Amino acid sequence: MHFPPFVIFAALGSAALVSPALAEVPQLLNYQGRVRVSGSDFSGTGQFKFSLVSGSGGVTYWSNDGTGTGGGQPAAAVSLPVQAGLYSVLLGDATLPNMTVLAPGVFTNDEVRLRVWFSDGVNGWQQLTPDQRVAAVGYALMADDVKDGAVSSSKLAEGAVTASKLAAGAVTAAALDPAAVVSSLNAAGQGTVPSGASLLSSVPDAPALLAAGYQSVGTLNTSDSWSSIAGGTARDTAASVWTGTEMLIWGDGTEGWRYHPKTNVWRAMSVAGQPANRDEPMAVWTGTEMIVWGGVTAGVYVNTGGRYNPVTDTWTATTTTNAPSVRAFGSAVWTGSEMIVFGGVSSSAVLGDGGRYNPALGANGTWSTLSTTSAPGLRYFHTAVWSGSGMIVYGGRNGAAALNDGARFNPAAGGTWTALPVGPSARFYHTALWTGTGMIVWGGSDTGGATPLKTGGIYRPLTNDWAATGTAGAPDARLQHGAVWTGTEMIVFGGTTSASSFAYSASGGRYNVSNNSWVLTTLNGAPAARVRPNLAWSGDQLTVWGGSNGSPLAEGGNYRLGQTFYLYQRP
Repeated sequence: MHFPPFVIFAALGSAALVSPALAEVPQLLNYQGRVRVSGSDFSGTGQFKFSLVSGSGGVTYWSNDGTGTGGGQPAAAVSLPVQAGLYSVLLGDATLPNMTVLAPGVFTNDEVRLRVWFSDGVNGWQQLTPDQRVAAVGYALMADDVKDGAVSSSKLAEGAVTASKLAAGAVTAAALDPAAVVSSLNAAGQGTVPSGASLLSSVPDAPALLAAGYQSVGTLNTSDSWSSIAGGTARDTAASVWTGTEMLIWGDGTEGWRYHPKTNVWRAMSVAGQPANRDEPMAVWTGTEMIVWGGVTAGVYVNTGGRYNPVTDTWTATTTTNAPSVRAFGSAVWTGSEMIVFGGVSSSAVLGDGGRYNPALGANGTWSTLSTTSAPGLRYFHTAVWSGSGMIVYGGRNGAAALNDGARFNPAAGGTWTALPVGPSARFYHTALWTGTGMIVWGGSDTGGATPLKTGGIYRPLTNDWAATGTAGAPDARLQHGAVWTGTEMIVFGGTTSASSFAYSASGGRYNVSNNSWVLTTLNGAPAARVRPNLAWSGDQLTVWGGSNGSPLAEGGNYRLGQTFYLYQRP
């Protein structure tokens, strides 16, 4: 359908400002505009999205729901009444659904422009043009702040600042002249901290405290802990990726979910244009998109997929031209420019081939064939990691037996495979992750599938050899568990400790590579036992969600590490 572009006629109205002597300055910006659809003034309830962007339009300073970046659309819309094409809105009015507070700091930037998107609910979203430059009225919001250094001592009358004029905590130690503190303490007869006084620090052997005469007298260790989470819809064969701020979960359901662990907020992904629902899809995060591919749809193996952009909350289908054959239970890694898929199983065969998908070539991306020269043998339930320069494939099973071999694939110059040396004992349903210098393989099951493993190994590409992971203090042997890398440790959680009876586990452990040691994760407050959990590490905590304990789950937990504090005392 031909849809002429919207036309906007708009001007920034005046901000509602009140003298600070009378009231707080409202953090609101009044905006009035006009929209026309197909040449006629629009009337009805319109859907709007707002962002304050840089003069070039490439930087987002503020958006109505806080999700806009790089000048792109925010995820959620604001509903506004439009009469004969005219509408008005108070930007920053948090009483409106999907409207966040407008911070004065936005107007510390030299040039700020308002960008607006509109949808009439029929013809999709349209960016209104041109962007409107915010003039001096918007910058009046800065009246709520006083520029640093603006109030000097010469501008204060003697006795003007009294204790009753200071909010609790307003004056910090960093703001006080040390001499003033000493003088005050001496005047009160408390010129020194009394003997026996103690304090805690996160710094061992803190130079400043030791120089001040404190003595290190011990440590205080806080325990690791769990907090429960619930949200989304139950599923146990979904794929997940970590974006840097959110956990994206898709598959085994009618929609995908976005979980933000810092705010404990769940949001549904758009279903418009998403691939057909499926179990066991493969997934990678590109830095801007989640790519899902393959899996099983209603019992049928597929080679379709899609790319999800969380900034625009939109899907783009992956092309099937030259795509690998249908499959599930394969592996996928992201190289920085393409997704590499290898192995898996179709409805009738175990596979040993794959493909390379480049999303930047063409509207729906481009597939090229993955070289099979010297490639590892047929396999599924294996693992693959990206080392920064190549894909490393290990283990799995070939239908009859578990495997303890693998290979490295270098995508440069068309791609070449190099066999790995023989690794730890044969296994499948294990986990593998990249530490920055090596690949850790842990857990899984042997050929018969009846013996879970608590062993593993670290493959080191620089020396092309393996080192065994320690078993002392390790959690119970298991398979179908999850694992993440924190930057210093591997954390494993869940799985089953018996492949034959599905003894679901709620335990886990932390493996420290540098000292080859294990510490068990606490069971206190841990989420329910499960297999195939979705895991993500957000920088300071582990998120566990979903999986199965006989039924799909829609809950989990956030796990925080314990911390060591150092105790100092004045002798």
